[in-house]
Amino acid sequence: MVEVDVLKNWGSETELRKKWVKKWERLGVRILKFPKWMQTIILEDVNCAIQNRIATMEMILISMKKRVPKEEKRDGEVTG
Repeated sequence: MVEVDVLKNWGSETELRKKWVKKWERLGVRILKFPKWMQTIILEDVNCAIQNRIATMEMILISMKKRVPKEEKRDGEVTG
């Protein structure tokens, strides 16, 4: 039987997207209550925080990929 990877996590991704949209909508409503100059500061702060978080997570992933241990056979011989 052929497994279709394209739709494998489609439902969970859709739910996650809905959560993201709701969070940003709620934040947007609150942010829009501020004067424009404060909105600009908040936008810059949020952008900086998100960029830094993404960069950190990317570095963690790269580090984790480099540290993947070599698989060991049952008799202890290392393959790789």
